[in-house]
Amino acid sequence: MEVKVLDSIIHGVLKPWKMNTANTRRLTELVKSAKTVSPKNNADLLAQLTSLLSDYPDLQKIVETETVRDNTALKQPLFSIELPVPNDTVTRFYYLLIAADSLRIFNTVQQESSNWSELVDIRYQVNKTLTNIRVLAKQTASELIEQGFTTLPDEKSNHIHNTLYFLKHTLVALYFSVQESFKTNLKQVTTVEDFYILDLQEPLSNMLPLIPVEQLTESETDDTAAISQDKIHFGFKDDVGKLRTVINQLCFQIEYLNEDVTEADDLIKVLTAKSILPGSVKIQIGCETKHFRYTIDKFQPYFNSLTLANIAKSKLFYSKKDTLITANNLSASNSKSKIDPKEKATIDKIFKNLQ
Repeated sequence: MEVKVLDSIIHGVLKPWKMNTANTRRLTELVKSAKTVSPKNNADLLAQLTSLLSDYPDLQKIVETETVRDNTALKQPLFSIELPVPNDTVTRFYYLLIAADSLRIFNTVQQESSNWSELVDIRYQVNKTLTNIRVLAKQTASELIEQGFTTLPDEKSNHIHNTLYFLKHTLVALYFSVQESFKTNLKQVTTVEDFYILDLQEPLSNMLPLIPVEQLTESETDDTAAISQDKIHFGFKDDVGKLRTVINQLCFQIEYLNEDVTEADDLIKVLTAKSILPGSVKIQIGCETKHFRYTIDKFQPYFNSLTLANIAKSKLFYSKKDTLITANNLSASNSKSKIDPKEKATIDKIFKNLQ
């Protein structure tokens, strides 16, 4: 995955030190137009970026070529960094553009990964994306020094300082969000400390903390916010890589999920999340409920809180017939002796990957 729009801030038409700031009316129009859209899916995000890049047709074309125009819900990057609020119109334009394109890159990588069937393909594509992000982050850090910006920006800092600082740390958050998403498939992962010292060649005093962002496939509405105090979790306590292998094998061998509705990664995120908002995502199984219940029994030793009650409280799981699964449904399916011997043997063999 290329990062051509963000790269143009350092090397192309969006260089902030080349921006004509004599008249900010046009930038105000672009920002106001873009902010009429609150991106919830690919189409929304594409519309916002297209609006922001109205004066840059070549960059518009890149975004339109690389972005799927559909209603796929956006996933937020796994990490963010707390940064200063933009203090002028020019800075606000750059902040909005950088945040939007970073979100686009993260989601594009996630969606393209569904086409990477071989481990070698995953490693190649992910490492290529991480390299592009890392190189641009290093170049941005060097540009900050070249421009004479050696301190943190404050309310008196100009748009050049603010933009470069925001770009650098947004790239850091993007790098670790992508790496975290695929870390079980990578031969080597980088720590934040090593990234600053070895890649950016900066002291650890320049390092800002990465803030984990809770993953929800749908934005919280007023209704969901009202029940936010009911967040639960299942308490996975083992190797996520092993869990991923088991889920993928279950999907392949017993049609564990209805993959037209739910991806394996959606279930993995639910099972490993530190907190879950009830009803925030739909996990529809593709197998019989008795087989699903059997896998729950097999999974329980690897979780602290994977109980029938918590599964019901989550309001996430739906049967093959698209009915919300309740504790009663699962209790009624507690019939290990009645489970198809063939499926039982298959499930037992798959779960050896967790041992």
